[in-house]
Amino acid sequence: MKTLTTALALTALSTTFAASAADLQLHVFSHANKAMVTVTKDGQAVSGYPVHVDGATALTQSGDLKTADNGSISVSNKGNQPHAVTFAVEDNDGHTIVAKRFLGRDS
Repeated sequence: MKTLTTALALTALSTTFAASAADLQLHVFSHANKAMVTVTKDGQAVSGYPVHVDGATALTQSGDLKTADNGSISVSNKGNQPHAVTFAVEDNDGHTIVAKRFLGRDS
């Protein structure tokens, strides 16, 4: 019962947060050692939007990056160890939207 109550509380909080930052979204598709990150605002890709990438020193790109014309950045783990990588963007109201993905090792 405690687990169900906790899950419901977290769902309510995440729904409230998502509603306040609904205009800006962070989409991350990952496969093997690669991740494609796309930032959209009101459903449209956003060019030149800052994305913070953190997690591994062997990433092809890390730190503060800007999206390309299609609203995306591509990141690969070139190391011999898998890593958890965090992607974060901040909306105009100062809310941070975070996505975490596990990127496998370069094979």
